[in-house]
Amino acid sequence: MMPVVKFLAALFVFMPLLSKAQSTEAAELLITGKLSDSSTKKPVVYATINLLDTSRNILASTYSDEKGLFKLLSTKAGVELEISSMGYAARLYTINRLNRQPLDLAEILLTPTGQQLSGVTIVGRKRLIEQKPGVLVYNAGNDPGNKGGTAADVLRKAPVLSVDAQGNVSMRGSSSIKILINGKYSGQMARSPSDALNMIPAEIIQSVEIVTTPSVKYDAEGTAGVINIITKKGRKDFTGALEFSGSNMQQMMNPRLEFTSGKWNLSFHGHLHRLRIKESAVYERQQLENGIAGNRLNQEIKQDNSAPHGSADITIVFNPDSLSEWSLGINSSIGNWPGNQQVSTRSFRSDNTLEEFYQQQVKSAEQYLSTDINLAYNRKFRKAGQELTVQAQWSPGNSSQPYTSQLTDAGNRIFYQEDNSNKIRNNEWTLQLDYVHPLNSIFTAETGAKAIRRNANNRYTVSANEGGTWSIIDERTDRFRNKQEVWAAYGLLKSTITKKWYTEAGIRWESTLMRGELETARQGFGQQFGNLVPTATVTHKLNSDQTLTLSYTKRITRPFIFDMNPNINAADPKNLETGNPSLSPEITHQLEFVHGLNLGSAFFMNSAIYWRNTEDGIVDFRRTDENGISTSRKENLAGNKSYGLNFSATSLPLPWWSINSNVNINYLSFKSDALQIVRDGWAADLDLNTAFKLPRKYSLQLAGSLNTRKIELQGASSKQYYYSSAIKKEWATPKLVLTLLAVNPFNSYIPQEIEMRTPQFYSYSRNRYYLREFKLTLNWEFGARMNSRERKKISNDDVNSGNKG
Repeated sequence: MMPVVKFLAALFVFMPLLSKAQSTEAAELLITGKLSDSSTKKPVVYATINLLDTSRNILASTYSDEKGLFKLLSTKAGVELEISSMGYAARLYTINRLNRQPLDLAEILLTPTGQQLSGVTIVGRKRLIEQKPGVLVYNAGNDPGNKGGTAADVLRKAPVLSVDAQGNVSMRGSSSIKILINGKYSGQMARSPSDALNMIPAEIIQSVEIVTTPSVKYDAEGTAGVINIITKKGRKDFTGALEFSGSNMQQMMNPRLEFTSGKWNLSFHGHLHRLRIKESAVYERQQLENGIAGNRLNQEIKQDNSAPHGSADITIVFNPDSLSEWSLGINSSIGNWPGNQQVSTRSFRSDNTLEEFYQQQVKSAEQYLSTDINLAYNRKFRKAGQELTVQAQWSPGNSSQPYTSQLTDAGNRIFYQEDNSNKIRNNEWTLQLDYVHPLNSIFTAETGAKAIRRNANNRYTVSANEGGTWSIIDERTDRFRNKQEVWAAYGLLKSTITKKWYTEAGIRWESTLMRGELETARQGFGQQFGNLVPTATVTHKLNSDQTLTLSYTKRITRPFIFDMNPNINAADPKNLETGNPSLSPEITHQLEFVHGLNLGSAFFMNSAIYWRNTEDGIVDFRRTDENGISTSRKENLAGNKSYGLNFSATSLPLPWWSINSNVNINYLSFKSDALQIVRDGWAADLDLNTAFKLPRKYSLQLAGSLNTRKIELQGASSKQYYYSSAIKKEWATPKLVLTLLAVNPFNSYIPQEIEMRTPQFYSYSRNRYYLREFKLTLNWEFGARMNSRERKKISNDDVNSGNKG
């Protein structure tokens, strides 16, 4: 009952403020309007709106918001309203009246300066990287090298982010990130981000929003930040695209259809994908007894698998009038990701004599079918900027992660077999409400509430065949039930005090209830906790080119259901993996100071200094027993601190040449009082992309990235690199794009070493990831674009995502 009481109390804490604002009539003239691009009809965001007296002195000032809306109060008549934005011709209005009736200027069309004027043509190009308050935006739709790839390829080019060879994403050295699609939570994205990103074609991505210090309107989950992938939308009549892509490592087909008629809009995105995953490794582990070398384990591991998977997304939007919108979204994904391996295992005694040798065949796969059904209602009011959004979502899903392991001796005789049937069923329900209320020309209040209920059931049966007879292992057979409830409410106050200062501050309360049970073992566990999450941001505009921003946020990371599952994966009997039902959430405090330099399309740079402190960090921990068998699971064993520098820049040295780069340098320190471990070290991520426009509708793009050595609690991993080149040819009629992409063409594999050192053991792994690829992509688009309003979709970014790879 207490979570409900706290939930309702937090929800209505801001209502008196809003009620007072509603009942108070301003004596000034309220001026409102919406700014749009005259060519594309898209909103012009963060334009400067000044109120000037007859001497051209600034009386009041504001900015247009994310939807191009603005509001300003005038205390006198006979003034001028000046609207200016870089890349657009300025507009000037004379205001001659002053009364209580608001003045709505409706939609104001701004003319891009890139149009032909007086016989002179100025070629404009939307920059790849843009900075907005609290957000960096990568305009992936303007990047010629994104045809034929996946979302993982797109994120490799985004600022602040780093993507390793296996597709795992990190932000400033941390992989604790929440990834949203159009602001919408995805069960598949929470289960395995690397797999989910491979199911999103790059061709449908319009932009990527990177939020390094999320405000309280976001769920508090994700200690490093939030990534929001925005897909292309807004077509007219019957339009779409069809894309085919094939290479030695993958084959794809991506259809897209959209239909608009009157007040209705229907869109469909499909994705069929077959991905080859080839890896090999040599693993050595040396047991240590009081610092003296003991038994030694040697393993050679090979895998070469093909993973067929696909997804489909249908969105229906109905606009009964200009102020209301209903939307229904259904996203479904299906896949089969095999993890078949061939393992050769040798055990040596301390005197280096062979103790044991066997070959192992492992057949495993992650098979799933998941769906997200989202219903949303958005209501705008006559008052500019006032908005109400209500959303509901149901996310059912079924998956299985079985494995069969077969061990043979030197004579190729089977001496042990094991089967683990691992079936999981999930159900999740979400209800969310958000309200925005402009108080006056300076202050805007936002408030909202959210409720999430999750149920997960995992039934697993482990059987073994030793001596020719299969039998169930009772102590490893059970049914694991997990329930989680999250109640949240927030309040946020934004202000534009002067032309040069913008501030926002807010508080979010999240109450969490977690309950779990092992049915057969009659073992239960549970936790209930509340978190008060404050955030604050101050932005100062130094001049028309430079801004300074200081931000603070508190974040939490709840344990994911798969991290708590006690089902033991013994596919490799020498290296066991299991979950930890006793995991607690980790708490992170983050502070960043950002300098933005914007010289138009010629040069843009975002520089940041950041600090992050994590308490009760959830870390991967491995221990070995007296028999040399290791068990790996997540533990709350260490806190960590990190600080660093990040530079993201884009430039246009010549009209036909663009450069985009990202550099991240950070220092990370782990400290565990329980284990008496302190580890620290420096790391860096370097990314560089350059594109050239060539004659006859050709273009060339070169890209590369380098991730240096990374420190972990028990060890470190060596550097990784990734490079590619793409050449593209375009035809106007029909609208065809042919792209040839080469990935790591001069290396058959990418090497990486992983080292671990503890008082009980020392291990060393040499891994090879076979990623050399030559890919040909054909993209056909038909129809013409039109603008549509941003669709409201729910986002559950409050649970820890599991990384795969």
